[in-house]
Amino acid sequence: MSIDGTYKVSVKTPVGPQEGILVLITDGTSLSGTLDNPKGKSEFSDGTVSGNEVRFTTRIRTPLGRLKAEITGIVDGDRFSGNARLPLGNASIDGIRL
Repeated sequence: MSIDGTYKVSVKTPVGPQEGILVLITDGTSLSGTLDNPKGKSEFSDGTVSGNEVRFTTRIRTPLGRLKAEITGIVDGDRFSGNARLPLGNASIDGIRL
């Protein structure tokens, strides 16, 4: 199963849902990519892959400024589901491969 791809995601944050585009690029067990939302694009390159599970940290642009987000997720076919640990609490993530 391929994890690489572009996903349209919806993040259910404490301040309401946020839409974005998540790009995942694997190289063995390493993961990099971008998370793009209406406030701007954030890159990451320190992620890991184990089977269909991904884990990465990025600093996302929000109405409150740049916030650290620790993201874990699972790719199941063309679906992405995960969780983001944010300074304001947790947010669930759902997405579909474009």
